[in-house]
Amino acid sequence: MSSLLVILALAQAAPDCRKPFTDGLAEYQRKDLNQALISFRTSIQCNPQFVPAHLAIANIYAERGNEGEALAALLDALRIEPENTLALRAASNLYLKNGLHIKAQPLLETLTARTPRSVDAHADLAAVYAASGKREDAEKYFRRALELQPDYFPALAGLGNLLARAGDDAAALPLLRNAVQREPQAYEGHFLLGSALNRLGQFEGAKTELQQATKLGGANEPQVYYQLARAWGGLGKAPERKEALTRFSELTKKQKDDTELQRRAATLIDEARVLLQSGDLANAAARLELAREAKPADAALLFRLAGLNFDMQRIDVAREYAQAAISISPATWLYHYLLGLIERSSNRLPDARTSLEMAAKLQPTEAPVFNALGEVLLQQGDRQAAITAFEKAVKLAPAEAAFQKNLDAAKPRQ
Repeated sequence: MSSLLVILALAQAAPDCRKPFTDGLAEYQRKDLNQALISFRTSIQCNPQFVPAHLAIANIYAERGNEGEALAALLDALRIEPENTLALRAASNLYLKNGLHIKAQPLLETLTARTPRSVDAHADLAAVYAASGKREDAEKYFRRALELQPDYFPALAGLGNLLARAGDDAAALPLLRNAVQREPQAYEGHFLLGSALNRLGQFEGAKTELQQATKLGGANEPQVYYQLARAWGGLGKAPERKEALTRFSELTKKQKDDTELQRRAATLIDEARVLLQSGDLANAAARLELAREAKPADAALLFRLAGLNFDMQRIDVAREYAQAAISISPATWLYHYLLGLIERSSNRLPDARTSLEMAAKLQPTEAPVFNALGEVLLQQGDRQAAITAFEKAVKLAPAEAAFQKNLDAAKPRQ
């Protein structure tokens, strides 16, 4: 995604929600991204159907590398406007980046229908079809992309690879050579050309292309070294072949270890959920601590750890986790609410008030937030502000007797 997304969104801004949205744009331009997220979230509270704010939030999270939050915001936008081209493009990019071709396919099919002259959309859809084994559909869309832009590297490389795998080397090699010529610094073109030359027994040319691929960004890709080992083997270079196979094995093991680490983290989270349901908070927290090693930037996991430690009265640890969650996802009201409760429990009333006011701003429909805010305000001696907060809590949840009791106690006696 690009910061241009935010600028484009401005042109669509609805007048009734323009102020928080334009505030967010100004904050974004000042690089105050946390405050910009809060302003954009406030704009959504003003109008939940306001797609530009969802897109702006997605843009900021994408810039910060928080792809999960970015995708969630984009999917919110698509629920409102299923054919929004900005959201379709950005969401499909995130799916493709993470190898989720099945999820990207319907978005790209809609996108190509909406933007019939979009070169990258056609090439991406072709790549998705190729990954799914739909060779004829893949070839059709690659060729359509090349009709629109004959020198488009992803289509040249993609179609060349598709034809090479189908055994049509006569058609594949010119495409792959053209791809390398168009983007000589892209390792993918050299890798695909080297692989095709290997299949043809042209091992010297394959070796040259594959060595170039390792220098241009393919040094951590196991398949590059597998193909390089084939080339060295074809040239009768046993020591070089062994070295390439060793590197291939190392990289393959690392990929498997990373995958296993993520799988283990998911298992630990499931175990923690079971332990939590049985009331074993300490062991649940221990499981989540282990899971955090694999997911250090998972805001939801940090929030769970904050809540568990708060329940166990480990206040300093709970505060640290809540603040870490907020640093990753500053526009999530629940994180601010929990931090407010943590600060109130340790009698840090100004900090508690700040966090609870932020939670109320981000989610003005949650009665418990206003009730907790009222309690803090009352402790600070700001009776009138406390009454106002309690009144909002009672209005939002009239059946909650505790909120009404707090309101009655805060009102001066006649």
